[in-house]
Amino acid sequence: MITAIKETQFSPAVNIFSAEHRIGITGQSRLEDPAPFFEDLIAVLYKGINECRTHVAIDFTLQYMNSSSSKWLLHLLKGIQKDYQGKKLITINWYYDEEDDGMLEAGEVFQSLLTMPFNLLVIP
Repeated sequence: MITAIKETQFSPAVNIFSAEHRIGITGQSRLEDPAPFFEDLIAVLYKGINECRTHVAIDFTLQYMNSSSSKWLLHLLKGIQKDYQGKKLITINWYYDEEDDGMLEAGEVFQSLLTMPFNLLVIP
């Protein structure tokens, strides 16, 4: 595992599990100005995706996400979909606490706006 971005009080951690063809994003995203973080996240994700030859799973386990982070995340996911569709199998796994309707609804919105595989999963 490589920690590509360390978690802070306001931003999630990003870990790359190259051998498992998986990228994990965990924590909270409640940034006042999310642009610098998401620009770094885009670079890290693209690097991680490119290291995996045929497929990769991106696991989101967010406890909280503010509206500006949500907009950036949708932008990021649409960009990944556009850039890799037909080239690599990218699966999004959206983990949520079964009692957190807000994160489930956010996942459902993202799922409805994307055509790549998108799984809604309860945190075990």
